Amino acid sequence: MTTKTISPMQTLYTKLQRLGFQKATIKKLLPEWWHDDIAKTPAGLQEASLILSKYLSVRYSSLIGDIDPCFNLPNHKFKHAKNVKENDLSKAVALTSLAGRLTLEAYDSPLAQLESLSAQSIRETLLSRNYPWIDFNILLNYCWEIGIPVIFVENLPSPKMHGLALQLDGRPVIILTNKHKHGFLIFHLAHELGHIILGHVTDEQWVIDEIITEHNDEDIEKAANQFALEVLTGNSDSAFTSQRNLYPDILARSALSVGRENKIDPLHIVLNYGHTNQCMPTANSACKALVRSLNISESDQEIAKSTFMQFVDVDSLDDEQALRHLIGM
Repeated sequence: MTTKTISPMQTLYTKLQRLGFQKATIKKLLPEWWHDDIAKTPAGLQEASLILSKYLSVRYSSLIGDIDPCFNLPNHKFKHAKNVKENDLSKAVALTSLAGRLTLEAYDSPLAQLESLSAQSIRETLLSRNYPWIDFNILLNYCWEIGIPVIFVENLPSPKMHGLALQLDGRPVIILTNKHKHGFLIFHLAHELGHIILGHVTDEQWVIDEIITEHNDEDIEKAANQFALEVLTGNSDSAFTSQRNLYPDILARSALSVGRENKIDPLHIVLNYGHTNQCMPTANSACKALVRSLNISESDQEIAKSTFMQFVDVDSLDDEQALRHLIGM
């Protein structure tokens, strides 16, 4: 009879699987030079534990001993669905925080004096640049301009959050994950920016929004929603309605007219209308009509990724492979 020897690296993989990380995912994050045989020596195993502790926000001491593995994350303010437990989101939070840390290693733009900013001042600043309205591309570039990286993280395990506002060593970072191609990310971005500008986020306290909706009664979520609406529409309580039900093509045309007159992104108008009137299928169809009418060729996710690559020197990172995997580039 022969006894199969379990490699030290396999022991690590097994431990991390108890936290929800699959072996295939971990291998995509490890440096290109890594080979599991390195962990066969005590020094190599220590190096592997240190790398994975950093990458996955897992307490190092829980990887090298016999105790159960555990996350090493700041406190979170969770806005989550009733059927999702806070702990279920921890692995997604860990990976997005890795994306944030790696991004900040390759991004050196100064951070603006955020305490001097408000929803009104941001809207006034952007509209003074003669934009017809504030869309996703405009607000995205503004965030990078004031020193707040915005990262669309594509490859995350489920369940995951729609958005995350975090801070690392005093630097705020915004994470977006929603894959609706057009219209949704502008409100998500403005909402997360609101959490940051309103002081909801510190190094020790992050805000995780598993679901972002325009109508929420929780104090900080309501405040972030009002901030977002004021940036996008000029009114912190904007809720678009009509006296009768609108077909998608009529809704799209009406949104375009109202948007031009009031300097509001028509895509936001139709989605706001959909949420307010509980008719999201109509709003989604109107969104598609607007995308055609406005000749929008790139998805919001593509815009987020291309903008990211303009500001972040990914090639300078030793951990380039991990960041590229997370952002899907």
